[in-house]
Amino acid sequence: MKLVFGEKIVPKPVDRRNDDDNAWGQAWHAWREGGSFVLEYDSGDIGGHYRRVALSAAEFQQLHAEPDSFLTIVRNHGG
Repeated sequence: MKLVFGEKIVPKPVDRRNDDDNAWGQAWHAWREGGSFVLEYDSGDIGGHYRRVALSAAEFQQLHAEPDSFLTIVRNHGG
């Protein structure tokens, strides 16, 4: 077997911005889905599983305004 080295490729990060229908965090994304809201986050489990929970409009607005409230909201949903 022979290893061949090439140029170093550094992927460019995707620019994600909060808008009326989306809120982004370090390892989570909350969005509007029809008339409801959803939060999906990296569970930290081995294998990289994601968890998805339904949010209230108030929780979505809180995440949108204060991303640091993520842990509190996840814990309130049993995560």
